[in-house]
Amino acid sequence: MEFFDSHSHYNDEAYNNDKDEILEAIYQEGITKTVTIGYNIEKSKKAIEIANNFIYATVGIHPSDIEKSEQEILRQIEEVKQLALNKKVVAIGEIGLDYYWGKDNKELQKFAFIEQIKLANELKLPIVIHSRDAIMDTIEILKGEYKPKYSGILHCCVLNKELIQTGIDTGLYVSFAGPITFKNTKNTELIKNIPNDRILIETD
Repeated sequence: MEFFDSHSHYNDEAYNNDKDEILEAIYQEGITKTVTIGYNIEKSKKAIEIANNFIYATVGIHPSDIEKSEQEILRQIEEVKQLALNKKVVAIGEIGLDYYWGKDNKELQKFAFIEQIKLANELKLPIVIHSRDAIMDTIEILKGEYKPKYSGILHCCVLNKELIQTGIDTGLYVSFAGPITFKNTKNTELIKNIPNDRILIETD
């Protein structure tokens, strides 16, 4: 059986010493396609660097890595646009909202999220969405004027009925990682309502 890992971070420093050995091992175990996710300029470049015949890359700015003004955010996104022209880049992400780590810059987070969705639409690329403690604002953006046009993934999806349904209605896939196996995980029955062809797995 072959597996597709839709969200990995082999661009992280934790893999500096044994990345090649790990990648060879997972390939031999049946993970024949994986996407290494960028989350700032440096890690987006790194994701492209390690892409090969079975590893693809995404590029983008995570909400925890955005700059402190709209002008600086737009400068970052212009860098992302240039990186996204690489043929191994398959999506813009991970992008989105994170109010767990940052409550004092919600408007800038929303600005960066929308601008990167607009970039993805311009380049005809899907997006990879990070949403933490920001369900309603994520839903509002996905239903709004600048919703994604070329699909995408709700990454490590929060088990929230309205968010999941909004994602499906928007044409997104829904990806689940290790937290759904935790004993204190709630609402796992919601997974049963997701079409089989919209469910992805990830290691994150």
